[in-house]
Amino acid sequence: MTHKCYRRDPSARDITDLVSDEQMQAAFKGTNFGHTDFRGLLAQGCVKALAGWHQGHTLTTILQELRLISWNKQVGKIKVTAKGRHYIWLAFKGRPGV
Repeated sequence: MTHKCYRRDPSARDITDLVSDEQMQAAFKGTNFGHTDFRGLLAQGCVKALAGWHQGHTLTTILQELRLISWNKQVGKIKVTAKGRHYIWLAFKGRPGV
């Protein structure tokens, strides 16, 4: 099994390179979070998973489907994947004060 290093991949320079708009829309189809800032929800969910906080079953399932986290249901342990860590970095690198 080969692993992809997203930090060293020159083609993964933008957040849409990791999760395309089509993938994101397909993952959030039929959900109602009260707003349509799905990229913000993905970034927030990855940060919460990294901190060990609970973010709800729907968002956890979506993050797992997009391979941003891995979820061991037997132990109840959620880990952020390399893709998820890179997604966090790309999502917050351009924000002022970060």
